[in-house]
Amino acid sequence: MVPAGSLRHSNLSAHNPPAAMHRWMLSILALSICVILSIISWIGAIEATEAKAGIHAQEVAERMQKNAAAQLESAAGKARTFIDSDWMDHKSQYQTLVPPSEIDFKLERRLFETPGYKQCGRILLYLPHDFARNGHGSQLNNYLLAAMLATYLDMAMVVLDAPEEETNYANGSQFGCPVDGFQDPVEYANFQGENHKFLSMKPGFPTGLSRLIQHPTWLSRDCPVPKCKFHTYTSWDAIRKTQKNNIMKRKSCEEEYGETQVTAMGGNQVRSFFEKVYKKKMLDRKSKRARRAAYDWAIRLGASLYEAEIFSRIKDEHQIWDYVSGLMGKSGILTFQPWIARDVRELVEKSDLTLTEPHDSIHVRRGDKLKFDSREEVVNYWHSQGYERQKDFPMNYIPFSHYLRLWESDCKSYWYTADGQESVRTIYIATDDVQTVRQEIASMPKGRNGTTIVGGCERVRFVFSAAEDDVAFHLHEGGVGKVDCVDRYKRNINSVADLMIVTKSNTFVGEFTSNWGRLVRVFRTKLNDGYVLPVEPTAFEKLLGVEVDEDDEEAPVFIKDIRLAFAEDKEIPPPGW
Repeated sequence: MVPAGSLRHSNLSAHNPPAAMHRWMLSILALSICVILSIISWIGAIEATEAKAGIHAQEVAERMQKNAAAQLESAAGKARTFIDSDWMDHKSQYQTLVPPSEIDFKLERRLFETPGYKQCGRILLYLPHDFARNGHGSQLNNYLLAAMLATYLDMAMVVLDAPEEETNYANGSQFGCPVDGFQDPVEYANFQGENHKFLSMKPGFPTGLSRLIQHPTWLSRDCPVPKCKFHTYTSWDAIRKTQKNNIMKRKSCEEEYGETQVTAMGGNQVRSFFEKVYKKKMLDRKSKRARRAAYDWAIRLGASLYEAEIFSRIKDEHQIWDYVSGLMGKSGILTFQPWIARDVRELVEKSDLTLTEPHDSIHVRRGDKLKFDSREEVVNYWHSQGYERQKDFPMNYIPFSHYLRLWESDCKSYWYTADGQESVRTIYIATDDVQTVRQEIASMPKGRNGTTIVGGCERVRFVFSAAEDDVAFHLHEGGVGKVDCVDRYKRNINSVADLMIVTKSNTFVGEFTSNWGRLVRVFRTKLNDGYVLPVEPTAFEKLLGVEVDEDDEEAPVFIKDIRLAFAEDKEIPPPGW
């Protein structure tokens, strides 16, 4: 039997043709609308693809032009100078470790115009104070590593420095106190004591790492430090310490702008999570999803669409890390505070370095590194010289002459002008052992006009920092919290000046066993603006076994001339490590 209601419905449909026709027409109309919408969507996708392809084609053309220009420039033998001749503003030459003309100042606007980018729903709250006892290289490298982690995870990176009362450093920062920070300039000028910790700092003057660098808004996404009701620095630091066992813990907070998930980390947590959880993921290019993640990461690091496409297709581990370094350099991620730039400029201009002429640099690190990081290399060096027992070593460090050997084979081709005349070659020495290195140079044969003979090249001029001889080289020499903040600031300026000079040099001789040397390498890495992606084989060509000849490819990044004094066999770690 059929239910009565069904009979009535069936009879009504059978005996009411207009109603059936009406439903049929509605179905046809709905289907037509779906087809039209699909066509519009398809056309939109085609237009978007064509627009992207147009952007890519334009950038490829620009890259080919830059490649040709770079080849001409290389043929002309143009060398780097400290002052970027392509940049007019003289002050900004001292705010970054890379030439200002190489920085993409449109990056922030481009990212903020990206839909969904300027949001504070997920925050990596970086507390740098647990690395404050370390030197510049270690602290800045770890900051870069935190930035890599935040951008990879699509999180806003917000920096929370310890307030003065939570630190071991007088006046609130491991980087000392500039005159700008004191509340009463007259009191500072008339101060006769030996320790400036008794003078008050200006309310709100940056503490910690923020006294050294400006944290870019494209990284913070303009997000404030989350309050999470009544959370203080102490509260967030306690949460930071709970980040263990490679399980990222997040604190849910209701802020004025809405709900946010906050992950509090310090230097040790950043290093642990990078090494044990995210490093392999950052290198993965096996699947389409992994390549898309790499593409998006590059965009958040400031890459153009084409640069992101390049990055997503790089498979070699070293090239991936070098590309990240190049992107960070181009982003201007390390920008020093105005007072740092001003005082670095004053020190650099006092030196004998000719800022508009090319110079080379050598980093001779001795001091504390001889006992730990460099000890193996010292032992290996003297063993290679025929000394078997350490007690028989003539000295407990690698002599300066060993660094200079790297020029002996090619000084004739590199150190002559286009007309065949020998030019004076300036070499800046960044060292924590100035007195001993000066003595080593004094014992070398001399050329004309007080120059030194190096490997047959008679006109070599060595330049040292203009810093006072009694100012220590290392930031924490003398003990944490035991050094006057003004003296600490002088050390800070000395180190930043050295870092800037060697990074901007034409040729750098050093090593990667120190954080300082590794940081220099990051900012001597530059994206190859002339690099063009190889044409991928078609499906039919892949079937026939046709592959891209990677041996003929030009490198996607350039490393400005670096020569290793020792430890050449050591693996180069990722940027920030």
